[in-house]
Amino acid sequence: MYFLCPCSLFSFALRNFFRFFRFSNTEKKEMSGKNRVAANLNMLFTHLPLIQRYSAAASHGFKLVEVSIPYSESAQNLRDAADQHNLKHTLINAPPGNWDHGFRGLAALKSQKDEFRNSLDTAIDYAKTLGCTRIHVMAGIPKTADDVANASEVYSENVLFAAEKFKEHDLICLIEPINKYTIPGYYLNNYEEAMRLIEKDQSKNLKIQYDTFHAQQINGQIGATMRKLKEHIGYIQVAQVPARGACDTAGELDYNFIFDEIRSIDSTWIIGAEYVGNSNDSFNWVENMGCSF
Repeated sequence: MYFLCPCSLFSFALRNFFRFFRFSNTEKKEMSGKNRVAANLNMLFTHLPLIQRYSAAASHGFKLVEVSIPYSESAQNLRDAADQHNLKHTLINAPPGNWDHGFRGLAALKSQKDEFRNSLDTAIDYAKTLGCTRIHVMAGIPKTADDVANASEVYSENVLFAAEKFKEHDLICLIEPINKYTIPGYYLNNYEEAMRLIEKDQSKNLKIQYDTFHAQQINGQIGATMRKLKEHIGYIQVAQVPARGACDTAGELDYNFIFDEIRSIDSTWIIGAEYVGNSNDSFNWVENMGCSF
């Protein structure tokens, strides 16, 4: 049997003690075993212009932000606002088409194939400027007979193309099943279809954006589903059901249980606070439920 002398043990402990201080703040957060929460700047602080929401997020303690649709501002302006307040971007969506005209993504629409391919370049440019590594590609709502008939083939082809293209730029491609009540007709509305695509993805660069608000209304069983899909989840988002409020508001979901589950499955998952906020939100739930900023 081999024993270390007391001097060797002390030396080993001292080396590892100082190693800890060489880690970045982000790495230290991940080592703490607490999931970090990002503020969604398209849904929180909406009483302010988008640029001013960075200041609001920072004033509430946030260090991370996601901007689902950042394209109303230049990428550089958003990056400057983030840098000014020591914020890091965690997620953006690829351009979803004209939101005011009912578009909720382009990937499943044959009629928008060229626009979809062009939108990926825009998303990549924004992600690289913002220092963001994840891009969510929305499927959209097929409406014309031709779009409906070709949705499965077109969606598969477009998403796999996006995953490969993003990989060339060290960016992760995310897809998110969305429930049929919030966005009726949305093409990707279940996890089975998402997994079929992931299994076809030769780039190994396609992940699920798992939103508990949608998951509860798609099939429930949130804890069991996260465990089943854990190797394929690249990002988490949260909101209460049915009103899409904060996690500490009344509703169908027990977020003390859900955050315990998330932490036990993967404490490095980043959690996006994608819920309808108001001007006097406190965000006490973040630390009360065992997460961190």
